[in-house]
Amino acid sequence: CEDTCVTACTGIIDCPIRVYFTIDTSETIALQEPPPGSLVESIREFTKIFAERLADEEYRGHIQITWSIGGLHFSQKQVVFSQLTTRENFIRNLASIRYLGKGTYIDCALKNMTHQMTQHYTETKAVLFAVVITDGYVTGNPCSGIKVMAEKARDQGIQIFSVAASKEIDEFGMREIANSPYELFRDDYIAVEIVDGKPRLSTKTIDRIVKAMGKIGRIGAPGCKGDPGDKVSRAFNIYLYVFILFLFEFYLLWLQGTTGDPGDSGPRGDIGPLGPKGDRGRQGFSYPGSRGPPGDRGAPGRRGPRGSRGDCGAKGESGNKGQPGAPGEPGQSGPPGERGPRGERGPDGDPGPAGDSGLTECDVMSYIRETCGCCDCEKHCGAMDIVFVIDSSESVGLTNFTLEKNFVINTINRLGSMAPEPTSTTGTRVGVVQYSHNGTFESIRLDDPNINSMTAFKTAVKNLRWIAGGTFTPSALKYAYDNLIRDSKRARSKVSVVVVTDGRFDPRDDDNQLTYLCNDPAVVVNAIGIGDMFDTRHDSETLVSIACNKKDRATEMRRYSDLVADEFLEKMETVLCPDPVIKCPDLPCTSELDSAPCVARPVDLVFLLDGSERLGERNFLLVREFVQKVADRLVLARTRTDRERARLALMEFGKESENRVAFSLTHDPVQIVNNLTALRYLDSSSSVAPGIIHAINNILVRESARQTRPNAEISFVFITDGVTNSDNLDEAISAMRRYEVVSTVIATGSDVDQEVLTKLAMGDQHAIFKAEKFSDFLRSGMFDRFIQWVC
Repeated sequence: CEDTCVTACTGIIDCPIRVYFTIDTSETIALQEPPPGSLVESIREFTKIFAERLADEEYRGHIQITWSIGGLHFSQKQVVFSQLTTRENFIRNLASIRYLGKGTYIDCALKNMTHQMTQHYTETKAVLFAVVITDGYVTGNPCSGIKVMAEKARDQGIQIFSVAASKEIDEFGMREIANSPYELFRDDYIAVEIVDGKPRLSTKTIDRIVKAMGKIGRIGAPGCKGDPGDKVSRAFNIYLYVFILFLFEFYLLWLQGTTGDPGDSGPRGDIGPLGPKGDRGRQGFSYPGSRGPPGDRGAPGRRGPRGSRGDCGAKGESGNKGQPGAPGEPGQSGPPGERGPRGERGPDGDPGPAGDSGLTECDVMSYIRETCGCCDCEKHCGAMDIVFVIDSSESVGLTNFTLEKNFVINTINRLGSMAPEPTSTTGTRVGVVQYSHNGTFESIRLDDPNINSMTAFKTAVKNLRWIAGGTFTPSALKYAYDNLIRDSKRARSKVSVVVVTDGRFDPRDDDNQLTYLCNDPAVVVNAIGIGDMFDTRHDSETLVSIACNKKDRATEMRRYSDLVADEFLEKMETVLCPDPVIKCPDLPCTSELDSAPCVARPVDLVFLLDGSERLGERNFLLVREFVQKVADRLVLARTRTDRERARLALMEFGKESENRVAFSLTHDPVQIVNNLTALRYLDSSSSVAPGIIHAINNILVRESARQTRPNAEISFVFITDGVTNSDNLDEAISAMRRYEVVSTVIATGSDVDQEVLTKLAMGDQHAIFKAEKFSDFLRSGMFDRFIQWVC
């Protein structure tokens, strides 16, 4: 054995190493950083740098290390973008990666990876490594689960390093992937870190893994499996192993023997000469042990003494005298004085002209209506409880989730009066459940005492934030019944549930709960199925199950924007309130819709005015009048940080470098009046994308600080016909999405660019307000409709 080993160690030892990259490009990765897919691009660059550092080399003149590299990326399916090949070919193939979206099946990716690494290579003795880049989250385990597939990979000799795509991970899933010891094969490896809001590739992770691969590869090389020159050490190890084996066998024989009389001890032999000192053996790996379980939580400490009151600050300097306020509106006419004594009869003469007829009853009621809005007709649907269950998972997307919320609000807008309190026997009560993966459900309860008006309900709905996780639809239906319906139903009230989803759900969820709401005969379920943000059709079979197998209560649609179409809202109005009772006050006057003035929630409204020559001087003056009218109608914030009410800003854009901020976000009516008066018409060409970026960088963010208020809805109102230079428009719209901007478009005339208008409205046709001429927007009907929309 020794001679053979020495002979094998005299030449060059080949050490082939195969590395296979398995990259997660599912929804949970693609949507972690805006715009969607940007994190995938960063991971692709990380993998490129990693591959560049896997260079063939000769180690100490005796071991030749050669690398072959391959890879696949995955979500619910796997795409092999490179077979095992040279470093240069792999890097070339790497450029083809595009994010797949959808769910995450890590176990199937590991199965395919093992197949790709071991097929056609049974005769080659190579060291096998896999680098799995993921977040550890899964939406299903159709291939027996991560643990089983990782074990099968290890049985094939594959050593797996587990690398986090970013900080958002499931550490348990990451550890199931990695070989042990975790301190070597997991060790908090990360591909991309976010520093100051920007992605930074972790080259430290690459260096640590490459170093570990090199050491393990040299130890695992065929032939002598190690550095040359250690034959004495190896011979010593062999002799030690034989000696230990001999002692063990002797011990077994002793256990099996009879308990006879022990013989006399023989004389002690002479001590033999000391053998030569062996060479120093190869340095081994030393890894710290795994972290122990956390100890019991200690009792809370005693509360510290209250600090003393700080010194008063110095008195500030007097502020500048403010500008004179705008003249106030004339006051109401005073009441008529008491009737005076009757005068003496005058001399007979010609009859004088007929006097004024005076105010009619309708004139009086019109005045009252305009003053307090108390003469509107109301629709009464009886005692009705409505629960909306809306999908807030990743596949919905932020824009579509906003459309879901608008659908809820617009539907309730049509159903008349709300119950003044939870226990009222009349009126409509509304609850909302938004859901994603298990444990993330959020709700607006039917019996919430604070939801006693349309304004309060709209505020609560608009404050819902997109969760962006998995899809546990069956559990969400159970949650809706157990937490909103079962113990909160009113006597003699009908309960209607409206479920909005794409029909697919996480396979780990219990599909038996799809019909959970159907067990109560007092509950009527309507299911709305919509294709998701990746244009995949919904699951019709699941949809019908949710609707208690009543196909007439399952509605299929292709786009989320169809939810807020007038014809569909009319349909839902009829479904939820088939026999309404219209009650009008017995007054000789007509009424207009009462407009919500954005009182109970913060709205930062930014007007972006297209100042091109197509607008015209007359329309420019009408736009200034329109913005002033909006400022007068809305209730403006009381301070800069007021967490309720509205603030306004206005920017005029023209050609690429010609953008003017008339006034940044403000609540000061004097500033709005003065700056509107000072605004001048650009009368130039038009380029909308630079205008959007300028508004973001100079109104939403200024001097590297956010100017918008926490939890405020940021609303861009574009005043344009869409005939503009649309270069880089998609990138500008993506920037709006990153800042969660909601957009509205005002367009006039028949010569418009509908495609550009649709992009500016983020695909929502109902956010586009059109009129033949701009003066139409100053009339009460169009103006009130606009105010209702932005509020």
